[in-house]
Amino acid sequence: MEVHPPHHPLHSWTDFFIHIATIIVGLLIAVGLEQSVEALHHRHQRHQLQEDLREEAEKNREVIARNLKMRDLEPWFDTAMAGVDNAVAQQGKVQLTLAKPPCIPGSVGTAAVRYFAPSEAVWTTAKETGLTALLPVDESRMYARLGHNYVLLAQVRDDVFNGCSAIVAMRRRFAKSAGDGSDVWTMNPVQAEELARAAGVTQVAIQSLLFRLRWSDVYEEAIVRGETKADVKMMTVNQEQFEDSPER
Repeated sequence: MEVHPPHHPLHSWTDFFIHIATIIVGLLIAVGLEQSVEALHHRHQRHQLQEDLREEAEKNREVIARNLKMRDLEPWFDTAMAGVDNAVAQQGKVQLTLAKPPCIPGSVGTAAVRYFAPSEAVWTTAKETGLTALLPVDESRMYARLGHNYVLLAQVRDDVFNGCSAIVAMRRRFAKSAGDGSDVWTMNPVQAEELARAAGVTQVAIQSLLFRLRWSDVYEEAIVRGETKADVKMMTVNQEQFEDSPER
């Protein structure tokens, strides 16, 4: 803003103060208009961010619903562990007949039931561009908590991946196709116990994955509904409802 000198000479203190007051009022109006425009811009940015987060939450709920079908993979691991426990060694070898394990090298799950990570693109971009500062504290805390949960989700996803990779490696070494969709595993008792251990570890990892997915879904559902204080409720919720159980 440019401040111009008076067009006429100042002949008194009154003229001087009137001129100064005019300048001050002009500056205040300019600053006020600038702040008003900035406030409106920030409001628009906040509303757009909230809408983008809501749309991402809707899509994530669909992804989570598909991912929860990974529970259907658990029976194989139960069968493998029970088979090892009940097997009787003959001439130092144990034979088990099992369906093909629900593991694909380089992936998590099977061709029919596979895991996809929920998206964090909107929240990550908002953090990188500083837009998260536009959100109310309670709302921002809720998204931050969900983001932390997705970090834990990625960790247990890696546990499932590693467990399945170990089982696939053992299958290539100890199993032969029976020609009917099943495999015949031939191992010594120590190797069989290793298979049972890998099955148990992988099953627990899948259950942990399901736990985190159900936990995340509560937050994503709250975001879709427009709730801003789901974080407060989650501090006291009974988390046993997210655990795997026969009723699910």
